[in-house]
Amino acid sequence: MELTPSWTSSYVLGNDTSGDGGDEGWGQRYFYTYFTERGNRPITARVECGILLIIFMLSVVANLSIAGAVLRYKEMRTVTNCFLLNLAVADLLFAAGTPLVALARLTPVWQFGSVTCRLLPYSQFVCGFVLLWTLTLISMDRHRCLAIPPYRSELTPRRALLLTAATWLIAAILFLPVAAWFRYYPDTRVCTLVFPPNDHVNLSLFFVVPVTCLSCLLPMSLLAFHYQRIFHKLVKTRSRWMVGGQCAEPREQRKISIQQIVNGGAGVRAGSLTHHEESRLNKHIRVARIILLNVLVVLIMWLPITVVMFLIYVDGSRPTADTNFFLRSHHFLWALLIALLNTVVNPLLYGFLSENFRAYLARMWLGAKHGPRDDCASRAASIGNKTQLSMGDLLSTRQSMHSLDLVCGRVA
Repeated sequence: MELTPSWTSSYVLGNDTSGDGGDEGWGQRYFYTYFTERGNRPITARVECGILLIIFMLSVVANLSIAGAVLRYKEMRTVTNCFLLNLAVADLLFAAGTPLVALARLTPVWQFGSVTCRLLPYSQFVCGFVLLWTLTLISMDRHRCLAIPPYRSELTPRRALLLTAATWLIAAILFLPVAAWFRYYPDTRVCTLVFPPNDHVNLSLFFVVPVTCLSCLLPMSLLAFHYQRIFHKLVKTRSRWMVGGQCAEPREQRKISIQQIVNGGAGVRAGSLTHHEESRLNKHIRVARIILLNVLVVLIMWLPITVVMFLIYVDGSRPTADTNFFLRSHHFLWALLIALLNTVVNPLLYGFLSENFRAYLARMWLGAKHGPRDDCASRAASIGNKTQLSMGDLLSTRQSMHSLDLVCGRVA
């Protein structure tokens, strides 16, 4: 008995034409199934569906909480929180298609028609673009606040809203071809992306390479660069703990090491720091740890879908006679699932880790009468009154105050 090749679960032979009833096109070719997968796979499909629905519910609850806190309380409408509101909206819209993807995994063929076939991938591409660029704008604003004198943002909430509106407009225009090129083929009942043939220009290459660079590689590179600069600033900071006009520690012991940051500042005090100084130093270390986490999360969750989409393009460039396909539909599904998981992680990382956000969320959920405690302000103000400089080599007093605000939740 001849075994059916595994690639037939994700590639379907069909006939491509330029339009309804048209004669031009690629003719006979294999279509990648993207959201659906052929074959008998009831258990796997249910597992995929369950995971997708769990991610969807968590994303909706978390992002609605972030958006609700920013919209409900006027004092929460800061520059960074405007970015976070836009991030929550992008997360919600990106996750909105998850139930449809889950249903598609339960059926071997596409059952949702032509319009949905075009709108679902288009909306996901647009939201993914906005999501990544919003994270990048946050990193750029943080970089200016923490690493570039005079250590303050040049943005206002109005400018932040204009920037976020620009990202939506650019994304909506940039991915219009996706809505045109994703098509539903009734004869094979598959929703797939087919680039139109052109005798003069390789449209697929002309579209895939610059769009991948602009929507994925460039924002991820900028985000990593800005957070690396902030991290570098914090790591190379030297502490001057003055005791009677003399340094309490030898010069070679004053530098904050990467190992101390990863370990949460263990071993920093060495018996010479006051409780107040140790607390401030640990807050700087916590900022650096969060920065590391920011970069790792973006790279881990967005590189897979970037790589898979490029490999789909490579796999689809084969001649019809070549059936040595190495990708399967579940590769796309799991890469998409990891990117969708980012819609749950974002509100946790940028919102719930903030003391200020947690206080306002508790006020919104539990009806607490009091807002967040203002002890962060008193601790930050006390820096200016101290004669001992905690981070004098590289961080000014103003930067230290801003870092405390960052950790305490005033800046997400």
